Amino acid sequence: MNGINKIKNITLQNYLTNNLVRNFDLRLFRLGILLLAAAPSISFLLLLLSTFGGLFNREDKFLEDKYSWLLIISSFLMIFNCFLITLDFIKIPELDKSLIWVGLLNWIPLFWCYWCFQKYLKTKKDRMICGRLFVIGSLPVLISGFCQNFLGLYGPYRFLNNLIVWYQRPLGNDGGVSGLFNNQNYAGAWLCIIFPICLGFLFIKSKDNILRFINFGLVFSFVIMIILTTSRSAILAIFISYLISEKFNKNKFLAIFIFIISSILLSKILLLVNIDIQKYITDYLPSGIFNKFNSFDLSNIKTLPRFDIWSKSISLIKQNLYFGYGAGSFPKMYQLFNGNFAGIQHTHNILLELAFNHGIFVTLFILFTMVNTLISSSKKYLLQNKDRDLTLIDKAWIISFANFLIIHMFDITYFDGRISILSWTLLAGLRSIAKEKITS
Repeated sequence: MNGINKIKNITLQNYLTNNLVRNFDLRLFRLGILLLAAAPSISFLLLLLSTFGGLFNREDKFLEDKYSWLLIISSFLMIFNCFLITLDFIKIPELDKSLIWVGLLNWIPLFWCYWCFQKYLKTKKDRMICGRLFVIGSLPVLISGFCQNFLGLYGPYRFLNNLIVWYQRPLGNDGGVSGLFNNQNYAGAWLCIIFPICLGFLFIKSKDNILRFINFGLVFSFVIMIILTTSRSAILAIFISYLISEKFNKNKFLAIFIFIISSILLSKILLLVNIDIQKYITDYLPSGIFNKFNSFDLSNIKTLPRFDIWSKSISLIKQNLYFGYGAGSFPKMYQLFNGNFAGIQHTHNILLELAFNHGIFVTLFILFTMVNTLISSSKKYLLQNKDRDLTLIDKAWIISFANFLIIHMFDITYFDGRISILSWTLLAGLRSIAKEKITS
């Protein structure tokens, strides 16, 4: 009997130890997600610590995942490229070579996070909790943005001996709101990527009217704040989120038709009653949002900054297609290549940025990982229109990552650590969805 009791005690002890370890690293992960927007330095530390727990007590194996191999190869190619530039096999004039090594931090550690975070996003419940934490963690972004725009409260505000910094810069000429982020485009990117998840919670049926009111208020606040950032890509992402969400998807063509007809009729009525609607709108919305949209004209597309940036980026990539020029080299190379615009820091397209910095093979491997994971996780819902295997929040994760890819076709906010961690966390969730469907 004593031997049996000892075996039982050892089994119970192992169970409790494993359960406590799992709960501890899971709590680290979730707390890191909650603090990601408002306290990134603390969040990065918590998420890093959680990755060690993400290695254990899981059925899938790292080297058995095809995407792991693609990311491992990409890592080696990036490092090899850095050695080539450091040893002057690839000569780049006046380049601070330390930048190319620092630039690896934007990618290789996040490949690791992508694998480890899958453990914490394995089930629909896990993804729902994480999605809720993303939304709650965005409240400081909303609050700081509204205070910046309507109350004129400008920072920077510093906490814990500069460990946390909320920038809240004075509004510029275009009136774009940045909130606690350093740049309004970063704020717009964060909000529009989280927005589908926020929308998903609104669409969940609930008998709790207070909860429904809170969810509606959050969606409304997200929309207003995204508009206040004046980010065109973020505003575009609002419409994309709504068009491909479940509730709107069933009647989207009818809704688009009604929207167009209603807009035409409304414009005719306003002309008849002689109301200067533009004056009322411009009194409440940032002037920069109208300037940005009015400046877009297909007839003069060749004069737009992005056309010049993209065309010169492609020309430079062709000259060094396989290895790239290294992180941080684009401003100097663009200037040497007679760029027409000053102060350009990147290619304004995530694929061009990867190809320019690290070569075409790295670009293809990372693109394949992202796009194929997106397709694998969404094919039943988006391609076959069968949604019984996915919850609303799973669909929201799919749309959120699609938003990330869309906005990064026109701008790069990825180099803000919060945006990059957000994107790879979403991708880890999509990989978990794909695995769940494959094993179901």
